Amino acid sequence: MTDDDAVTTFVAVLAVCPDDCDRDELAAAVSDVRRLKSRLDAVQIGLTRRARELAQTGQSEPAESLLGSAGGMDSRDADTATAREELCNQAADVEDALAEGRVSTAFVDAIATAASGLPDHLRPEFLAHRERLLAAATVLSVDAFRKRCRQLARDIRAAQADDGEDDELSRQRKQSKISQWVDKVTGMHHIHAELDPERAAKVTAAISRAANEIRSTLPAKESRTWRELEVDGYVTAITNTGTTSSGSGCGSPSTDIQVLVDYQTLINGLHEHGIAETIDG
Repeated sequence: MTDDDAVTTFVAVLAVCPDDCDRDELAAAVSDVRRLKSRLDAVQIGLTRRARELAQTGQSEPAESLLGSAGGMDSRDADTATAREELCNQAADVEDALAEGRVSTAFVDAIATAASGLPDHLRPEFLAHRERLLAAATVLSVDAFRKRCRQLARDIRAAQADDGEDDELSRQRKQSKISQWVDKVTGMHHIHAELDPERAAKVTAAISRAANEIRSTLPAKESRTWRELEVDGYVTAITNTGTTSSGSGCGSPSTDIQVLVDYQTLINGLHEHGIAETIDG
């Protein structure tokens, strides 16, 4: 979808009167809205990419934090948006398909989620199938497409099961360490962590969440730099002194579990069409 197409489609959508539409007119309008949302989501990927670049040079907070504060996203949506951008950095044609309105972010996220569950050295093999996946996205439902992506990832992992696929991560975990020392001149304490990608991602996400929580509770007249918030967020994350969802200020954080059950399963128990799985498959 070109910029001119997007503008034309946007004007047409605004002119739609849902109360006067028949079924075919509604379907056309819904399709136009989907294509517009895909175009805007492609723009969002570009904005996320720029936010990451600014963060790397110290000119901005992490992209996830910026998306949360300026974009009104919760931490989960912000993480999804950054994962989407990371995927498109490796697969530009996926981003093109989104911008053209051929797929929605639900399909892009299905690819990103399946790819992220693979070790780094297996992801290129998974993404090599993206042309076939994008073609499937035009004919499959989102749920069916998610299953297709997960199955492809499982097939690739199984094919490499005997080739030591986890050797790199295992090596990185063994090499991870924490060093501490005190600068004799400044008196400042230094804590340096070398972590494998999985644990590093958990730590940085926890620090960002804690920093944003602290910022949200600051009095209106109090101002802190992002660097100060990151330090406070770091201390809060590792000492677990922040406020948990239960309202306490210490102890282990609580876990929220949401279960979606259809009426027939609730009344009669699991049936042949039932599915039991976590959100990431």
